[in-house]
Amino acid sequence: MDFDDDGEEADEGAPAWMATFSDMATLLLTFFVLLLSFANMDVTQFRTLMGSVREAFGVQFETQGDFMARSNNPIEISPGGVPGAPTVLQNGATLAMIRQRLREEGLDRVVEAEDTPRGVALRVRDAVLFESGSDVLLEEARPLLAQLGEMAVELAQEVSVEGHTDNRPIHTARFPSNWELSAARATAVLRHLNLESDAHTIQMSIAGYADTHPISDNDTPAGRAANRRVELIFIRPPDEDTVEVSP
Repeated sequence: MDFDDDGEEADEGAPAWMATFSDMATLLLTFFVLLLSFANMDVTQFRTLMGSVREAFGVQFETQGDFMARSNNPIEISPGGVPGAPTVLQNGATLAMIRQRLREEGLDRVVEAEDTPRGVALRVRDAVLFESGSDVLLEEARPLLAQLGEMAVELAQEVSVEGHTDNRPIHTARFPSNWELSAARATAVLRHLNLESDAHTIQMSIAGYADTHPISDNDTPAGRAANRRVELIFIRPPDEDTVEVSP
């Protein structure tokens, strides 16, 4: 038993377990504050939660003013969605792997592969597939599309076939504008993919963009030739671990 300087019995301090309890309470309070920082809450919700904290831990504090969320816009958090990270398709395929595959099959001379925000784009110049101003596939293009179709089935769950033109206008009975031409070419490619491969087993779509999505300038013959193309977009699969929170 302890005595003070006057010889009288001294009061005992708090039990030792109080230190552990205090640490636990502090950590739990910190956890609740962290949750608040990620939540989109209004004033009523905030005050209700603070009341629960006070009742649970005996914490006495006052809140002054109004609590307002800084933004109502959701922020997407994706473990695999780091900006600048390579696209990863079905079976773990990446852009580098697809380019290697194109080289091995001798297709890299006529097919370009590029990373895009939506996935990997396989670009084929129109001269490889069609006569000028036509949507009828060349015979020599059919084996190429059959190979690309099998690659699509192996590496993608969804493919978008998209037609593009340069900015020179077209006006024929069949194609009043580049919109009709680009859409018809995408349709012709999709139809052949379905006939000559198992592409019908995956999700397919088409789009015609005319001259609205150029990849080069239209001021030179080389630039216009680059813009006249059909693209097969191997769509990046959705990340099942993606979540949304509001700051």
